[in-house]
Amino acid sequence: MGFETIFIGNESPFLEVLSDISRVSGIVCEPIRGTSKKVFGSSYQFAKERKIEIISPSSFLKKPRPTDIIVVSGFSKLIPGRVIKSSRVATINIHQSLLPAYKGRHPLNWAIIKGENFTGVTLHHLNKNFDEGNIILQKKVKISEKDNIMDIYWKTVIKGTELLCAFYKNAKRGNIGGFRQNQKLATYYPPRKPRDGKIDWNETAVNINNLVRALTYPYPGAYFYFQKKKWVIEEAQVFRNGPAGSRVGKPFFLRGACLVKTGSDFIKINRFRNKNLKDIKN
Repeated sequence: MGFETIFIGNESPFLEVLSDISRVSGIVCEPIRGTSKKVFGSSYQFAKERKIEIISPSSFLKKPRPTDIIVVSGFSKLIPGRVIKSSRVATINIHQSLLPAYKGRHPLNWAIIKGENFTGVTLHHLNKNFDEGNIILQKKVKISEKDNIMDIYWKTVIKGTELLCAFYKNAKRGNIGGFRQNQKLATYYPPRKPRDGKIDWNETAVNINNLVRALTYPYPGAYFYFQKKKWVIEEAQVFRNGPAGSRVGKPFFLRGACLVKTGSDFIKINRFRNKNLKDIKN
């Protein structure tokens, strides 16, 4: 079935299409559990069910096995040169942004937080640095005002699947070239930690709502403390008009709506994670 492929990554959204368009002979991964397995899918489980060889990441990175194409997705470790050079056709990475913008971890979360109207997916060759190889193919994805992180994630998975199909088709014709990234346009954002989700109510309502949308389930969530409790907001919206004299950061109810004054306008809280709106007492 055409090219032999080895996949590197713990999550499995692209494995179905790779199995359809190539012969996946090995999956370099480790088991994942809990929420990540439920939401993003497990490469380890996929390999077991399809009877595909499971390869330890530590052993493969030290001593790679030759194959036609290596596809990397969501792998946090730097791929060494000996692995990159071991493929007969190409070693490529799927990055969920329009490189050279949003290099690094959690690019989709950051794109929403920064208020971007678009993001995308990039298929690129690997080199010695993270997210710096020549760009092969890209597709743009629109971020609407109501999209949360998982809406955007699945949009980019669909586009990423399309890019993989196009790449394998082009590779049969020997057309696997790419173009160099313009590093002057590069932006980089660091990995996010759960504590980064704490809401600063002095920010604008738009910025706070972007943070909420970027950190919905299964991510840790945008949160605040009130009445000695931690409240994680799962869904909110910008509310332009509220009573004058409202105190910034203090929830209150107005005609059944739970509102919070921010540095600019109000946030209407539609839903908490694991708590009811009525649990907040004025």
